[in-house]
Amino acid sequence: MFLSEIQRHSELLGDRTALASGAETISWAQLWPMAQALAAGLRRSGTGPVAVMGEREPWVPAAFLACLIAGRPYLPCPPSLPAGRRAELLVRTGAEPLERLQAERGFFSGERCEMAEDTDRTAYLLFTSGSTGGPKQVAVSVSNLDHFLYWARTLPGVAGAAAGVVAGQAAYTFDLSVADLYLALTCGGTHLALRKEELSEPAALFRQLGLWGANLLVCTPSLLRLCLLDSAFTPALLPELKAVFSCGEVLPHRTAGRLLERFPGIRLFNAYGPTECTCAVCAAEITRDQCTGVLPVGVLSGAAANISLEKGEIVIRGESVAPAYGETYHTGDLGHVRHGRLYWDGRKDFQIKFKGYRIEPAEIEAALESLEGVGRAAVLPRRDSSGQVRGLTAFIEGDCGREELAAALQKRLPAYMVPGEWRFLQQIPLNDRGKCDRRALEEMLYGGRD
Repeated sequence: MFLSEIQRHSELLGDRTALASGAETISWAQLWPMAQALAAGLRRSGTGPVAVMGEREPWVPAAFLACLIAGRPYLPCPPSLPAGRRAELLVRTGAEPLERLQAERGFFSGERCEMAEDTDRTAYLLFTSGSTGGPKQVAVSVSNLDHFLYWARTLPGVAGAAAGVVAGQAAYTFDLSVADLYLALTCGGTHLALRKEELSEPAALFRQLGLWGANLLVCTPSLLRLCLLDSAFTPALLPELKAVFSCGEVLPHRTAGRLLERFPGIRLFNAYGPTECTCAVCAAEITRDQCTGVLPVGVLSGAAANISLEKGEIVIRGESVAPAYGETYHTGDLGHVRHGRLYWDGRKDFQIKFKGYRIEPAEIEAALESLEGVGRAAVLPRRDSSGQVRGLTAFIEGDCGREELAAALQKRLPAYMVPGEWRFLQQIPLNDRGKCDRRALEEMLYGGRD
């Protein structure tokens, strides 16, 4: 099991850095004893989920390990989440909050805890945007996570790169973080958690990357695109970069081409998988001669799951699927297969992928319609000429101020779910079934009418 591998690395790698973020670090020699000590306290205090109340700080993944050792599911619940959202997640899960000072007292208690052995138990809880107006819980098992890590390390060059420095951008509430964190820890590498302030400023980001010299970069295409806008993002900055694992959004062929032109020696993987199937279930290695059209998201012969198409919908079966869905998960994604490669063709519903996150417009619409002064609401993605989502637009029936609406949403929803553009209408257009006519709204959005 992957936890045994992490324990072994902690015993062998001594003062080498295991976890880093900003100026804070935890060494391999420190990691397992700290996690064991906290686990002992967590096992005494209960059996239910633990809400880890931290951001991208080294103590947070150490606390995740403690939860896994103790046999308790963890729920990433950072302070940056809106207070209303945090409260809802705690009520729904019944999770015990764990804050930094409390965790640090446990880390240094000197206690020991034997590792929980049941692999069918829940490893972590994540919440995705829900189609019924609220967040949807996904419970991933230890066995699911173990299976994902085994598969990911079979990708050519990934395990070797992960034994160095693995840089990841994803917040712990986003399942892409599972890849960068646990690949680093199971391969005996260093996990570099890039902080929000670094991701928002290329100069700060490049300073951190250059300081640590990343070998594997796990990120969304949006971050790659941002980095490539700066001429400083070159092999001179990252001379040891060996692989890039891209996931969470559509990877445009131009972005892939520019990256491979800038870093001709790296291996680029374009990965696909929903949260309900443990981060990713397949990946296609992209080469420079492929960067001329739509890129594949996976190679079926080396997938982590049994992937099929049913009436054009991607359906996933196997050990990657979270227990709540049985053996089969219908993704709602459309796709096609050509020459053994899987291509993503969009959604069969209104779900949006933005900044790597999966968003159900219905959840934002429900939050808006609960506000005073709002009649009906509709939320649409705003796309650029290549089809990439660049923001969200809200159409509102009612007489209310956009600043007030945005401020109210910020108290309830994560920042990536708050629309950046607002349009106010006397009436939301309806189709012949009496439902929101999204096609008419798209014409308003892209045709310049209001």
